[in-house]
Amino acid sequence: MKIKTGTVVITGKPNVGKSTLINTIANKLIAITSPKPQTTRNKIKFTYNDDKNKIAFIDTPGYHIPNNKLDMFLNSEIKNAYKLADIALLVIDLTREIDQEDIEVINIIKSYNVKKVILVLNKIDVAKQGIDQKYEAKVKELIEISQVIKICANKIESVKEVIDTIHNHLDDNNDLVEDVEIADNFFISEIIREQIIFNFKQEVPYATCIAIRKKNYDPNTNVFEIYADIVVEKESQKPIIIGAKGQMIKKIGTKSREKLLEFYDCKIVLHLFVVTKKDWRNDTTFLKENGYYR
Repeated sequence: MKIKTGTVVITGKPNVGKSTLINTIANKLIAITSPKPQTTRNKIKFTYNDDKNKIAFIDTPGYHIPNNKLDMFLNSEIKNAYKLADIALLVIDLTREIDQEDIEVINIIKSYNVKKVILVLNKIDVAKQGIDQKYEAKVKELIEISQVIKICANKIESVKEVIDTIHNHLDDNNDLVEDVEIADNFFISEIIREQIIFNFKQEVPYATCIAIRKKNYDPNTNVFEIYADIVVEKESQKPIIIGAKGQMIKKIGTKSREKLLEFYDCKIVLHLFVVTKKDWRNDTTFLKENGYYR
């Protein structure tokens, strides 16, 4: 049987289930997930392989109205992903209204002339009765859809439907795609940032960046030592991250190590430091140093 290949971009407004879907497809953590919007900060590539397919998935940050240079970078990541796409998976959350952010994403897809668009209606298990037909009709008024699928992004049976649907819409003559692994620095920083998102509210998670200072693996002792800065925008945010008697940063470190141990077969020693970088989201040099500009 000939293997079909292609590049698929997963897109939609913030917090509709894109990262959950790609993690379920990969059957492991690739993109951090949380109930808070704007969680994904980079375009994340992952190659899915089975006996019929070799698919490069790109998980994009959710499109949102830009307020700073970081936001502008996130939106550019979405646009760059479409240049590579054979198929776009447009994810809509059936528990949220279709709004201007959804329309912005649809307009971007149209502007890049993506060959095929598969509409993914997520959270069908908890959606109001009949809302799926309403949303499907509304999206079809805005863009041509190749197929509609209704899923729960965290269910493995939904993944089979997604993969089978993609397979049916891939051309036989697509170029081969390369296997893509997630870089260590990016992966480690996302694990740490996930814990900050889960443990803090309001502005703090969005004013935080993780910068890997250095890391070293000793094969003799099987110890992986990591030094990372938790960068905040204001001095007043440092004691929030550290917590009373250092309890919060200790919790972040402990939970991050537990997650990392699921993927690294070695002892993890994680050193966390909290530093202030005023207005880092508008500092082009800092953003470039930490992977937010190409």
